[in-house]
Amino acid sequence: MARSAGGVEHVVAARELLRSAKTAEELKRAQAVLLPLDLRLSLEQTARAIGRSVNATCAIRTRFAKVAEGVMAPPQAKTALRNHALADLEREASILEEVLADAQKGGIVVIPQRMTASLPKPQSPRTR
Repeated sequence: MARSAGGVEHVVAARELLRSAKTAEELKRAQAVLLPLDLRLSLEQTARAIGRSVNATCAIRTRFAKVAEGVMAPPQAKTALRNHALADLEREASILEEVLADAQKGGIVVIPQRMTASLPKPQSPRTR
């Protein structure tokens, strides 16, 4: 006999996510938690219902529990990530302060063509 699904303590958060889901991924995340608990579906049946593999469904459930408990940060939208940034936000702010210091005094702002001297060199994927 299969083990009953855990995560009863996260049902309220999953129902709220189900109501407020704006993307398909959010909907699948809520369903991965609620279907085994409400309808007593197995992990295989839940995976089939949400269109993911069993491993992915298990990972979704585990990640949801960690986010609900505050152990892990919630997933970010791809647009919120800075995948192509050459420097972190603090370094970019310091570069802008250097360049725009004269503009605050009413002076002329000269923006160099490339600021490669102040930015770290990007690494190729093979050297990471």
